[in-house]
Parts: sequence; structure tokens; C-alpha cells
Amino acid sequence: MAAGYFDDGTVNVELGAHVFGTPSAARPSITHRPWGDPAAIMDTGGGILSIEVTAQRVRANLGDAESYIYNLLAALAVSEAGDLGCEDNRGNQHVFGDSVFLMGTGAVRGHAFADMSLDFECPEKSSEPAWGAVPATPGVYAGTSTLQDYTAGGVLLGVGGGMEIEASRSYDLREIPRARGSRTSVPPKGAHMTFRVTAERVVTTTHMATEIENLVRSIGPRPVDLVANGGTYCDVLLTGARAAHGEQRHTSILFTFAQELS
Repeated sequence: MAAGYFDDGTVNVELGAHVFGTPSAARPSITHRPWGDPAAIMDTGGGILSIEVTAQRVRANLGDAESYIYNLLAALAVSEAGDLGCEDNRGNQHVFGDSVFLMGTGAVRGHAFADMSLDFECPEKSSEPAWGAVPATPGVYAGTSTLQDYTAGGVLLGVGGGMEIEASRSYDLREIPRARGSRTSVPPKGAHMTFRVTAERVVTTTHMATEIENLVRSIGPRPVDLVANGGTYCDVLLTGARAAHGEQRHTSILFTFAQELS
């Protein structure tokens, strides 16, 4: 049923249901010449596939779906090169060997539907590894709910909130001159998570500007715990709070938090 997995020998995770991977190939081969001369098109070898993967999973509730997305992205963000397996709706299977994870985003639709987009790269090659086993889906995360309550450092961010989670890092592939494919050149670096929480604020006893300033000041400039629908994300730093321009008593605020990964 369109399953998928990633396995580097240490990190071994399932990627949800309805996992589709679409590769795009790139092989630079044009060398520029001095002014007035045509470019030289040369057989340079190499070749890198950029793989766009989409994946979904229905979970028990909002907090459970958010925790599922976070744990999957966090595992991929600290992984090494490994096998990326994708299966279509007809049961046809394909494995992209030596794949590296670059970036992923996820959000919850309908309070239970985890919707993810994952970016990988791998060397172009003439053969791929055999299909492996898809790991079991994680169970329901204890204590999660659909209350739409988001707090940072104990400060309630607002009501009716939602959250998008993103993992990002740098992991370079170096093309092999005059041969097929590429190889990883340096260790991965810069792995971090970004949380974007949107919440509504309603004010009756003070000016909205005062409310926003006090809210940001209360969270503070140091790492705090972000608690979202029963899930806890430790040591996150508030990097931005952008309020929508609106009328006097009500506004929507986009809070952005960052978290280091090692």
C-alpha cells in the first residue's frame, strides 16, 4: 500500500503510507569558453538524482500526529547515507541506494492526518539495492490530545493554534569526474528543527501592541520547552513572532522556534 522506508544501518524508519518518490537527474556538462567562442559540451560523467518524496499517515489525534512528524524528521536529520525505499499503489518497489536526507517539512491536516514532504539526493547509478523490510509504525504517543494548546516556557501562545515542523541540514554529494555517479564528500552539518506555530490572540484589557510585547518578553531570549497538544519539544529558542495587521482586539501571530540537533 505505497509504503516506504529509510535505512542507513543505524537509523531505520518507516516513512508513512502513500509514499511516492520522484527523481530528477542533473549532470552538468557545459564548459564556458572565452568571449566570442561557443561553449564546449563535454562528457563529464557524474550524475546526481534529486528525489522528492511525499508521505502521509493518519494518526490518533493532533498531538500524536505532530509527535509522529517530529520524531521521523529528527531521525532523518541525523542519518547517514542509506537506502530509500518507495512503493507505488500497484505494489511496484524501487530503492534509491546511498541516499542522503536534506530537508523535510510536515503539518497536520484535519487534526489527525500527518502530511510530509521530504527531499533526498543520491548518486545516479546503473543498479539499486534490493527491497528491504518496512519497519513497524510507531504506536500512539502517550498523553497527546487535540486541544490545540501551545505553550512556550509555560506561556500560552494563543487559541485555535496549528504547527508546521521542518528539519534541515547540509549534506553534499560530489560528482565523480569521467565516471558514473557521485559520493558523499564531507560529513553532514547544520542539522536543526524549525517549529512554526500559528495562534490567535484576543485582547480586552490592554492595547494589542502591549499584549504582543509582553508575550514575547515573557517567553524570553533563552531556550525553553515548547509543549504542543501533549508533546514536549525541549530547548527551543524563539526566533520570531510576526503578528498579522488587524483590528484592535484580535490578531493572528506566527511564532517561529529553532532547535539544535546532534
